[in-house]
Amino acid sequence: MVIKLLAEKIATEYEKIVKEKELNKIKIKLNDNQIKILALEAKGYRELDIAEALGIGVVTVKYHKRKIVEKLEVKNIKEAVAKAIKLNLIDMD
Repeated sequence: MVIKLLAEKIATEYEKIVKEKELNKIKIKLNDNQIKILALEAKGYRELDIAEALGIGVVTVKYHKRKIVEKLEVKNIKEAVAKAIKLNLIDMD
């Protein structure tokens, strides 16, 4: 049991490191909230639902979405979600 938990922890940490290297390679710097917003957006959450889930205001969600679109160099949040999935920036679990 302990070995399984350790293996999962190591795998999770390794995945984080790999994602960070990928992000650095392509020069995309998304903060934790932006990644969470992308993941929730991918699951179909509305801005109000995202705000409540993250404990932030709707205006802050809109701000982050605008910044995400800029950083990923896409036209809208739907394209940002598609690009994030393609680049493995978010998990679809």
